[in-house]
Amino acid sequence: MSGHDFDAEIVERAAKGDAEAFGTLVAHYQRLLTGIAFGIVGDPGRTEDLVQEAFLAAWKGLPRYRGDASFKNWLCRILLNKTYSSLRWGRLRQWLSLDQASETPWAETLEDKASDADPERLHLREEHSAAVREAVAGLPLQQRTAVVLRSNGLDVAEVARTMGVAEGTVKAHLHGARAKLSSAMEKT
Repeated sequence: MSGHDFDAEIVERAAKGDAEAFGTLVAHYQRLLTGIAFGIVGDPGRTEDLVQEAFLAAWKGLPRYRGDASFKNWLCRILLNKTYSSLRWGRLRQWLSLDQASETPWAETLEDKASDADPERLHLREEHSAAVREAVAGLPLQQRTAVVLRSNGLDVAEVARTMGVAEGTVKAHLHGARAKLSSAMEKT
């Protein structure tokens, strides 16, 4: 069964109120949404909240889902709307995380550190990952969004549909981001 057929069947069941089917969708898309949200906001706590808000909004809005876009794109769009709204509110107030120093960066939680017993190599990889995260965080929001969506496995067409822009616009965002990231990484 293709991914689209899987989604269609599960989405149909979930839209009829099947909480277990929706739980299957949550389990399937949790990592994707977490990667996207963290790539844009860079805060593990906010990321978790945004992903939960997106899934809640999807659950409530599922009866109105028409299937014009793939479920994945529809879900990512909901997340982006929640994320952008959070960022707008964030500009109005300063976001302070009391536990920021003790939180593990999300990208590091995905790595299998046990497979890398060389501490020096691990340290260099962590430094490089931190530099990349910092460089991505410094991108303008639309470029950052395009990079994060693309790096989380969406193709250019899916990124365009999710962002609500033309594919050429996505390509321009990615091109601009590559140049800025390349320049930033050369400085490190």
